[in-house]
Amino acid sequence: MGEGRRRGRPRQISREQIVDAAVALGRSSGADDLRMSEVARALDVGATALYNHVRDRDELLALVAARIMDETPYDDFEPGPDATWQDWVSAFAHATRAAIVAHPQLLQYVRLTSTPTALRLDRIEHLATALDEAGFGTAEVQHCVQAIYTLALGEAWQRSLAAGGDDPQYAEFDRGVRERAGDLPHLEEMLAARPDPDAQFTFALDCLLAGMSTRLKGARHCADLAQRRT
Repeated sequence: MGEGRRRGRPRQISREQIVDAAVALGRSSGADDLRMSEVARALDVGATALYNHVRDRDELLALVAARIMDETPYDDFEPGPDATWQDWVSAFAHATRAAIVAHPQLLQYVRLTSTPTALRLDRIEHLATALDEAGFGTAEVQHCVQAIYTLALGEAWQRSLAAGGDDPQYAEFDRGVRERAGDLPHLEEMLAARPDPDAQFTFALDCLLAGMSTRLKGARHCADLAQRRT
């Protein structure tokens, strides 16, 4: 007769409660081992009750990743009042990558579409304002924010793989080059001088900033030409 709850009205739970329970379990046992059945047990409900709020385990882990990122210093990246648009882009990129790197076990579940906190929305608005005042159009600002997220996520993934010492992409590259020893001198030099993940991130961010600067100069040049014609 210990099934009184199940025979009566099912306990009502919310998505917030599910995420709370999943975060707590993830911190104690690790996200990789998180199971829907364990979350349901922690909430004292049947497993099917969870599926009224989350589609599957992957969606739940994406929500957990978003929650944990919200609890990092990610939202505190705003530079000073005299910051240039380059400072804004750099600060946002570094903060995004740092938040992801801090929780490598959740890396594969971080979604670029995760709902950000109100504070982070304010920060992104300030970033967009800085880019707009510099002369970038709305579409370019949107592309920039997306590019920063994509860059930070990809470079955080590479850093996580390097930390574990088992980067499968690099291992395949290394094996292919060594099988042709003496035939690919430049690639052999690349193997010997493999940059660390932080240097790779700096390089990628520098390329993004350089590309944006070039586009901005081009836009200004076109605007000047148009003004002279009028």
